[in-house]
Amino acid sequence: MFKLKVNEEKHKRISERLGLIEHTKYDYILTDDKNEVEEDKINIVFNEADIPKVNNLLDLIVKGEEVLLTGSNQYGQKTVESRNFYYFIVEGETVYGVLHNTKLIIRMKLYEVEEILLNKDYIRISKYCLVNIGKIDYIKPALNSKLDLLMKNKEHLEVNRAYLKEFKAALKL
Repeated sequence: MFKLKVNEEKHKRISERLGLIEHTKYDYILTDDKNEVEEDKINIVFNEADIPKVNNLLDLIVKGEEVLLTGSNQYGQKTVESRNFYYFIVEGETVYGVLHNTKLIIRMKLYEVEEILLNKDYIRISKYCLVNIGKIDYIKPALNSKLDLLMKNKEHLEVNRAYLKEFKAALKL
């Protein structure tokens, strides 16, 4: 996907700072020399001082743009970036998106939310719950081959056995 074109002494340092994995087949050229651009590729020419900005740009390219979800509660309707949700849970027939201390009613089915968040940091942990991996504080074993998740908002969720293997694979455990 990416090719870094800088001199050899800078290559390793910049590659590590960007967390870059280079490929033989690539669409993007990253370089600090405008003479290294390739006509048939997307070229990003940068100064070494701008590496944090380049890193954010690469995250957008790899992970895609932020997904906005709309929910409502007693105060009205609100649009929130998906990364701010801790988890989505089904209670009765209603899907709720849980923020730090707020629940919003999401007017979608859980599988539809899961499809929208497919390339984001969400993983299904039960038939009724989809969790944001980045909002997990602690993971500990529970009874019957299950896992107990302590979320950063101090709520507990349980990874059911049927979803355990997928969950561990997503976390690379």
